[in-house]
Amino acid sequence: MNPIRTFLAIPLPLSLRKYLFHFRDPIKNVEDRINWIKAENIHITLNFLGDTDPESMGEQSQGLAKIVANYPAFELGTMDTGVFPHANAPRVIWVSTAAYDSTLNNFKIDLDNHLRQLGYQLDKRKFQPHITLGRVKSISRKSTFIHDFMSAEVRETNFMVNEIKWIKSDLTPTGANYEELEIFKFNTGG
Repeated sequence: MNPIRTFLAIPLPLSLRKYLFHFRDPIKNVEDRINWIKAENIHITLNFLGDTDPESMGEQSQGLAKIVANYPAFELGTMDTGVFPHANAPRVIWVSTAAYDSTLNNFKIDLDNHLRQLGYQLDKRKFQPHITLGRVKSISRKSTFIHDFMSAEVRETNFMVNEIKWIKSDLTPTGANYEELEIFKFNTGG
């Protein structure tokens, strides 16, 4: 069976996804070439796994479920706007999130260790939880756009993280199409 392109993600509440989808409206310009993320696809990526063998996913998901269940649900909050890699050459525009305790950090360390043992090649950069809003191809008035985006005030929104999702991603010319493959629940004490 051919490998599929997958990633692990923290889903966001519908109300937050709608808010972030419309957050871009005041700065959107038809002359810019930005692949804006569809409202239903807005999330926080934990790990991009890339090519994944569908035949080994059943066994892998059992191990992932155990790791997730070892941690309690936790709270995150939205913070500020940002760009990767930097304002002079923006490729990704995003909204940052912050954890209120060390749960996410500790969970991410265990998750990464487990995924490496499964043979996944993970991003070596320090994990910075963020919500991608768009991927930049070109911007007509870069300094104006960056100023407007970076100075836009993000409404602080707190939300509980009760689960993570294993998602298949199919790339198309109009953006990625996602298919939910598995859901892993954090320990909510119930």
